[in-house]
Amino acid sequence: AWRRGRPDAGGTAVVVVTAFDELRVRAWQLKDALGIHALLSRRAGPEAMRDGVRRALAGQLAGGAQPESTTEDERRRLQRIEELRLVDPGPPEARLQELVSEVAQAFGVPVALLTLVLGDRQWFKAHVGLRGALARDRSTPRDWSFCHHVVQGREALVIPDATRHPVFRDNPLVRDGIVGSYAGAPLITPGGDVLGSLCVIDTRPLMLGPEDLAALRELAGRVAESLELTTASHRIRSLAPRGSGPLEPVPTAASALALVREAVRALDVPVLVVAPGRKPYAANAALAELLGLPEERLSGMAFDSLCQHVASLTPDPGGTLRQLDLAAEASRGLHLTLTLERPRPRVVRWVARPFVVPGGVAQLLSLMDLRIGGDLKGEREGLLRQDALTGLDTRRVGEERVFKEIGRCRREGLPFSLVLVDLVELGALNRTRGFDAGDGALRELARHADGLCPPPGFAVRWTGDTVLLALPGADAVGAEAVRQQFHDTPGAPERVSVAVTVQGEEDPHGTLDRAWAALARAKPDRGPGVRPG
Repeated sequence: AWRRGRPDAGGTAVVVVTAFDELRVRAWQLKDALGIHALLSRRAGPEAMRDGVRRALAGQLAGGAQPESTTEDERRRLQRIEELRLVDPGPPEARLQELVSEVAQAFGVPVALLTLVLGDRQWFKAHVGLRGALARDRSTPRDWSFCHHVVQGREALVIPDATRHPVFRDNPLVRDGIVGSYAGAPLITPGGDVLGSLCVIDTRPLMLGPEDLAALRELAGRVAESLELTTASHRIRSLAPRGSGPLEPVPTAASALALVREAVRALDVPVLVVAPGRKPYAANAALAELLGLPEERLSGMAFDSLCQHVASLTPDPGGTLRQLDLAAEASRGLHLTLTLERPRPRVVRWVARPFVVPGGVAQLLSLMDLRIGGDLKGEREGLLRQDALTGLDTRRVGEERVFKEIGRCRREGLPFSLVLVDLVELGALNRTRGFDAGDGALRELARHADGLCPPPGFAVRWTGDTVLLALPGADAVGAEAVRQQFHDTPGAPERVSVAVTVQGEEDPHGTLDRAWAALARAKPDRGPGVRPG
């Protein structure tokens, strides 16, 4: 409408391209009023795109039936789902149920679904958190499906607040209070077919950071690959003639894993083989050295114990443990970047590759030191996540964690408070006693702050002279008690602090703005008669 209102827009041809059916329908309704010449799916092929452009350049407005540019792609996609025999009327597979349960726990949401998008409906191959008719029928009409849009666009989709979204707010699942927010990633097989979506759903607004979305996308790709591999394995077994013995011995899980044991031990890079059921099978000396463990202890360690040990080496054990749990066997090989503080500081990449063995899926787990060979990208990523001087999270990372914790506390009915502490004498310390004294004061403030907010709380270096404490579960009284402890240290440099508690459904950005404004008012240079703290 803005374009059509300009005086130079008379000869402008307009082509609307979108992955969303609802937006294509809306554009169709406005085609005459706005002079829309062509309507195309985002997945339109070259011929359809060329035809649309030719029609637009010829000045022909969209007419007749809405163009269906993805008919052949959709037919092929549905045929692939049928070939893989993924729609099974029996109960969901235990391994897939375990997967969606772990995903729901990792993302802190009540509902997680593994969805196949069929011709006229979406069908839940595995699900957790559904109730009533949805759990019984394991499906909804395709018109109601959020996952349909993930399939159409072949990209991850996040709807932070469906109740305010212009396309989704009238969806029956939103009106009934079942879906308040949604995040889904496409199940794309190695052959490029989109089977459906792996998604998480909450009844309240959902806040996900870029790492969360990347994890969901990676996880969905691994699940799709696993579905195809498992089906192929079943098909090979079904081709064996009845009554005839196998042409060669049927391998067992032990014999299959034994083939890689010696190769793993000979490698110079840190590697661990995890057998089905999350049982460590073989490790090498390089991994033992990286984690500071004897090799013989590592090979016999339970996988959960291994994850706890790795998390204990990082600056955020609680958050890292949740990530590692998501990267376990059922997660199909999530990639993670970890910052280890011990046995020596380094940034490592945790990569788990699944492979099928008789009786299940094993993992080949490798940890790559990103700083070896001058990997500046990995080092830069670590610096962006952790403040080099104080060891606290940087503001970029801290803000994401604050938003996630506020969302979690709302879902669980818990209060959430923030404390901001400003080292007002930092500039004077740097001028009079040198930057070493100023750095020492900042490190002491960070150490004090970190000690006052045990997990799931955390501290963040918010600005050059300000530290933020996130206090999940703390109400106004508890936050004030924490704040007061910064002023009970004799001889410490002057500090100004404020405590703020989230109010109802307040926007997290608004909470942070309110806390920052309160800190600015509390500083002594804001006017006469204002006292620190």
